[in-house]
Amino acid sequence: MTTSDQSRSKNFIVVGAGIVGSSIAYHLTRRGAEVTLIDAGAVGGKATACSWAWTNASFGNPKPYFDLRSRSMALWDKLGAELPDLPYRRTGTLYADNDRFSVEAFVENHSQWGYDCRLVTRDQARQYEPAVKVLEGPLAIAEGEGQVEATAAAQVFATEARKAGAMVFTGIGIDAVSVDGTGRVDGVVLDAAPLKADEVIVAAGTETRRIVEPLGVNLPMRSPPGLLVTTRPLPRLFDRLILLPDLHVRQLPDGALLAGTSFTGEETDAPPEAQAEALVQRIRDMIAGAEGAELSHWTVGHRPVPEDGFPVIGRPGRIGGLYIATMHSGVTLAPVVGELVAREVIDGTRDPLLAPFGPDRFQDN
Repeated sequence: MTTSDQSRSKNFIVVGAGIVGSSIAYHLTRRGAEVTLIDAGAVGGKATACSWAWTNASFGNPKPYFDLRSRSMALWDKLGAELPDLPYRRTGTLYADNDRFSVEAFVENHSQWGYDCRLVTRDQARQYEPAVKVLEGPLAIAEGEGQVEATAAAQVFATEARKAGAMVFTGIGIDAVSVDGTGRVDGVVLDAAPLKADEVIVAAGTETRRIVEPLGVNLPMRSPPGLLVTTRPLPRLFDRLILLPDLHVRQLPDGALLAGTSFTGEETDAPPEAQAEALVQRIRDMIAGAEGAELSHWTVGHRPVPEDGFPVIGRPGRIGGLYIATMHSGVTLAPVVGELVAREVIDGTRDPLLAPFGPDRFQDN
């Protein structure tokens, strides 16, 4: 019996159609599996739609997490070549933010790991991105990093999964995960009706904890808010992602600028409208050609962050039939999570890259 024949003997429910869940559904259907993808909202989810959508293995990543992210960056390049409609671009990043981290330490550490990053002079940085007005301190370029239009990418994954036979249900949330008489997960309850599966994969972002805790799975999570602003479209000003003090900004395909202030989330007393206007003013001050930038809209997204900051990817030991895939860095990790989860649930082979990220690390907490 071939691997594809084996996979058709099992069917999977994927709960959550953000970029991670949609990637899992896509990779499962590529292996011939029967898949049902479900989301209470639209394809693209909540956190996905509110992401700056930067693909990277950048500063602050210990080596095991760096390795996982780097593998996924390479898969973004591969998928970008395979799926013409996938809105991914490897553009590189200009690092000019010495307030939140040491650019020199980042380059020294990551270049030893084989990361495509290097220090550049101020004149070189100006040649790369002349629109950046203020360039202070050590500067760096990381050529392998990129950007994704995350909601559209999730839609491409879900569409490809549907073409391969997946059922996709949106606008309807699950009532609960169902358990059979042996204590094993056997499906979900959907609009008061049972929907059976051999395995349920929960990739529901901030909703994951609520879904799995009734099953006895401890999953401590945080959901810090993150403000992003989108300007009205402007002429093309720069190509790379730009990291500046209290500002990260990239230019969307339509010319609009997408910007935020913090990657880890922030709680302030200021109303989001005032924060958004202040952020647009920072764009005007920092980017030449954006002096007339106008706010189009803002979003506040809540990031699904496991308590220790690292992904939760795997089967809990205390209950069968359940797989969890939740993380803040969903845009970067979506391809590798999709590929490795599909391999594990179909072939029974867990990749060593996932070893530090299983859900059972929280069970004694």
